[in-house]
Amino acid sequence: MVPLPTSLQKAFNTTLNDLGAEMALIALKEDGFGPFVSHAYRGFTPREIQAVVRALSHPEVGLDGAAGNGNARQRLVRIRMTAPSHRSLLTTPLEVSKRICGALVIGRKDIVTFSDKDRKNLTEAAEELEAALVKAGVPAPAAGAPAAAAAPTAPSGAGSIDPLMAQIRSLIPYDRALLTRHEPGSKTLTTLLSHTPGHCEWREGQTLTLEGSAAGWAIRHRRPRVDRDLASTQGRFLDYKELYKDKFKTAMVLPLKKGQDLIGTILLGSRTPDVYNADMARAAAPQLDHLAALLPTLGPGSAVSPPLERTDAASSVEPGRQAASMLAHDPHESHELMLRHERQQAIREVTAFLEQEIQRPLTKTRLEVEEAVRNTATGGAASADVLQRIEKAYLELTRIEAILNEVLDFAKPLDLHPRVVRIPEVLESALAVITEDLEKNAITVTRDFSPSLPAVKVDEGKLQQVFLSILKNALEAMTTHGHIHLQAVPHRGARGRNEVAITLQNDGAPIPTEHIGKIFEPGFTTKAAGTGLGLASVKKIIEEHRGQISIASGPDQGTAVIIRLPAHAAARPRGRGPRRHHQS
Repeated sequence: MVPLPTSLQKAFNTTLNDLGAEMALIALKEDGFGPFVSHAYRGFTPREIQAVVRALSHPEVGLDGAAGNGNARQRLVRIRMTAPSHRSLLTTPLEVSKRICGALVIGRKDIVTFSDKDRKNLTEAAEELEAALVKAGVPAPAAGAPAAAAAPTAPSGAGSIDPLMAQIRSLIPYDRALLTRHEPGSKTLTTLLSHTPGHCEWREGQTLTLEGSAAGWAIRHRRPRVDRDLASTQGRFLDYKELYKDKFKTAMVLPLKKGQDLIGTILLGSRTPDVYNADMARAAAPQLDHLAALLPTLGPGSAVSPPLERTDAASSVEPGRQAASMLAHDPHESHELMLRHERQQAIREVTAFLEQEIQRPLTKTRLEVEEAVRNTATGGAASADVLQRIEKAYLELTRIEAILNEVLDFAKPLDLHPRVVRIPEVLESALAVITEDLEKNAITVTRDFSPSLPAVKVDEGKLQQVFLSILKNALEAMTTHGHIHLQAVPHRGARGRNEVAITLQNDGAPIPTEHIGKIFEPGFTTKAAGTGLGLASVKKIIEEHRGQISIASGPDQGTAVIIRLPAHAAARPRGRGPRRHHQS
């Protein structure tokens, strides 16, 4: 972090003192372009400062959307902090030369609304800070201040990025590409530019999280990500939202490396279905290495920059195009994204506390109660009423422990132990667990397993967990004398990939249409006592196995869960014969 001039630091401290707020913070974008960094504060704890800075860098907050539109001062943003403590925050962007370069935040310890006086004081203080920033020359023009000369014509030599992107497009066809730079310190990605054939556009400093973006997924897993059906992921990844809205069919994200370090990503989107595969990335490796070498030098006004259209008021981008930018902020969508992020952030923040302070003592207590029940039962010293109370406490402890384990398992990275298995055998093992429930409800189970079904290489325990979760949900939706149909057949996937397609269908009550798009989201549940992590964990397990999962549901047809897993390359097809019917 570059030190600020003494005069500017003094202006920051004076502003915070004059505000008279319980808590206040001034943050600037690192180098005028990267993520937010705190430079002056009062009333916040160090952990709260980290949470506030992360929130400012999140695209859901929408500070970047105010840049250059002439009314940034009307973009006062209310933020409700839920971790590490409950706080009400009100923030406004700091804008210099039609570019957001920082933010001023005030806060209160209670979840309350801010008065008109608070808003007025915040606005006036922000204007004073902007004047101080201009006087101090922060951010420097090199950091991206949008001067008229900041968009040079593209050089004709090897330094231009346009010929390089043309080479990449000849090997990996795309209709739109998005470049991002990895910021390891803040665990975020900063967008740089969007590229379509014949057109480039800066996406100055907008931020993507590692958990909420496909680009972040590629960084976390250190490998490419291919999504052949954007409709199944558009609610999960923010950087796919524009592609989905513009009717793109498929996308691929490639991590960009410099040595062993991941320094950024390139997201490629196409309107042609099933166009991408891993071979393309290998074929374009030299061009991607060249792009990775250029990435640290890219920025408005850099020597390797092509002529780019800017997204401020001085540009010639028509309003319709600007509104459809990749990280545009529709108020309703931003609200939904913020709610989803709050649920995920709350899970992450509380995981360590649950594991250390609750799970371990709870397990110890359960074991002690279990031993007391065993000793009392053999000694015969306690009454039946005491035994009943102890047993009830033991069952309740077991239930709470199971919920905690579900939350912790979802929050932790998966530890897979794959081996070659056959899908019918895993399905049968899952059915065996719920045999009693099937018989009690007179549920009929039919199978349709192809004789030429290939094997798969998976973690058998995790896949059984997937099938068991789906079957239990089916039982809850069904009435007595219902019907479950299991099917496993070979499937030819994109680019000829051999797959196994598994369908688990039931004739129970259909899933409401408004719930279909949220069914795999963490925290979403329609059950009174549910955690909302069951199907989210199912999706996580399938995707970690390089598979896909989708749901079809409707009146008079029940619900079908369709899973596609890659077939094991060395598998020898073995069959189980024709369809068999089973009455449980």
